[in-house]
Amino acid sequence: MARKEKIFFVYPPSPVMNREDRCQQPTGETIIIPPLPPIDMMNLSAIAKNKGFDTKFHDYSLKSENVYDFLRDLREYKPDFLVINVASTTLEGDLSILKEAGDLLQNTLVIVKGAIFNFSSYSIMQKYPEIDVALRSEIEEAFEEVISYKDFKNIKGITYQINDRIISTPDRELKNTLDNLPIPDRDLIDNNFYIRPDTKKPQTIIRVAKGCPNHCFFCLATPLNGSVVRYRSVELVIEEIKQCIEKYNIKDFIFWSDIFNKDNGYVQRLSRRIIDEGLNINFSANTRADTLDFETLKLMKKAGCNLLSIGIESGNNEVLQKMGKGITKAQVEEAVQMIKKAGIQIYAYYVLGLPWETKETIEETYNFAVKLNTDYASFYTATALMGTKFYDYAEKNRLGIINYEKPYFFPSVKSYELSAQEIFEYNKKFNKNYYLRPRYILKMACKINSLLKFQIYYDTFLKLIKKSDI
Repeated sequence: MARKEKIFFVYPPSPVMNREDRCQQPTGETIIIPPLPPIDMMNLSAIAKNKGFDTKFHDYSLKSENVYDFLRDLREYKPDFLVINVASTTLEGDLSILKEAGDLLQNTLVIVKGAIFNFSSYSIMQKYPEIDVALRSEIEEAFEEVISYKDFKNIKGITYQINDRIISTPDRELKNTLDNLPIPDRDLIDNNFYIRPDTKKPQTIIRVAKGCPNHCFFCLATPLNGSVVRYRSVELVIEEIKQCIEKYNIKDFIFWSDIFNKDNGYVQRLSRRIIDEGLNINFSANTRADTLDFETLKLMKKAGCNLLSIGIESGNNEVLQKMGKGITKAQVEEAVQMIKKAGIQIYAYYVLGLPWETKETIEETYNFAVKLNTDYASFYTATALMGTKFYDYAEKNRLGIINYEKPYFFPSVKSYELSAQEIFEYNKKFNKNYYLRPRYILKMACKINSLLKFQIYYDTFLKLIKKSDI
């Protein structure tokens, strides 16, 4: 019997983060945001297994391992292909393992993926000749063709090295639907490791949509996934939900998208199918303040929606306008009231330190967050990721050398009026003070209905008390 070829999928021994290309978010230092399952690698593994490959995944950051653990596994597994997820903010640390590997990669094709390769694959591969192929657009299709040993020059959406030459092929056209995506290979991971923080039950991601027409100043969604929202069919989403329930006993889901409620007709059809099938699940999703209607929210709640995350970003209308958010504070207040009325929890996101931020606008944002009093809130400092309008603006307007030391927490650049350190101090203060308000503590105490929930809230409270830095 012929030996199966092997593919080793890796999250490097870098800081713990959710490495979804649009939202490369560190989680090691956050209070309530959990690590999410590596849905990108699970998709690629499903493709590989369908073609007869043996696959393995390891996240060296979550297990607090280092490059020597990676080298040990590489030596033992002897993969034919190595696939590494590279985050923009940890680029050098992620790729340093290749230089350490040396001769261990002599018979291994090294493939990298990550948002940054859409914008800077040539210069990165000049610095890291160990990379053979970088996946750029519509990576699932490109990956399948690479591991099928197709001639690289005929594969769209990749950059590759051959004979000391670096060649980029044309971008791959964006599909009109996501129905070409496979059901992720959940056998690749320990599903019980990725849990919902408020119940300690396993949860997983289901990709339902890609693309966003809004193209906010700081966001990668549109540059990466296009301006048209492309949905996965309701039938395939339901099929995946059923597999998760029946095979893995998972009933908690994150419906992952760049903007879930852009098409409320789709959301209603999906919600009705979940109800009609009697699936009895819980799910969370993201939304915008200007895409909601109450009838859809009621249906989502009935289908099991327990939480909506919403990018509020700022409490100042002028800053909202300059960042291209396309919403107003009045729309945000109306949306928050609707979501609360539907009985769905709210996770609000705010971004601090964009170029136009002042002491007045940053405090206005916090006061607006307190007024809205959502169930959860995170205050992030603006991070200028390559490919965003923010990155280009920061370089053009000389806002400082872009710093990724603590992405999303320590600002990557200063604003016109506030230093990076001043913005960082606001970030620390807001993230702690929001949750230590007596009004908030009382609100959450009223939700405690079990010993488990008490323990979860108590542990979270202790983390906040002890947290003097981020």
